[in-house]
Amino acid sequence: MTLRISKPSFNIREKINEMDGENPRYKMPAGSIIQVVQGKLTSQTESTAGQNTRVDVGLSVSMSPHFKDSKILVELDSFPCRVRGSGTMFVIMLQRKIGYNGTWRDHIATGEYTAYIDGDDEFNDGFNYLDSPGTTDEVYYRITPYKVSGGSNIGYNHNASGTRGAYNYATLTLMEIKS
Repeated sequence: MTLRISKPSFNIREKINEMDGENPRYKMPAGSIIQVVQGKLTSQTESTAGQNTRVDVGLSVSMSPHFKDSKILVELDSFPCRVRGSGTMFVIMLQRKIGYNGTWRDHIATGEYTAYIDGDDEFNDGFNYLDSPGTTDEVYYRITPYKVSGGSNIGYNHNASGTRGAYNYATLTLMEIKS
């Protein structure tokens, strides 16, 4: 005689929470994502700014880490840029400041993008960066691209108006990761 025992499926995380209560942040294992925040840019900035002039395009986000030793994974997703003429080079800069009254500091920059041939070249950039701010104060991040050489205009978050049937938007996402 065969004896069959069947049990309904269950979610193990729900069962642990039932037995132990909600798992508090300090009990979470290293590498756990504690919180996620995201900034979104839906407009285009057509910049005529000169060389080495940072352009605040309006893409920023902030987070207050729960632990001083937490890491923050910073992701820039899909930031389309169009150079309007040849011989113009630009970079995309991530700036960071700690605390509301802190000072914006250049943190990381992407590679240099150059329009060589006929101009009107488009670049679609993004990056991941793991930061260690070492604080529980609010940490602010923003994208401030700038022209390195050349004199042409640059359209940052190009085609945000949907002229090609799509509406571009760029996101800057922060994830606090427990150490």
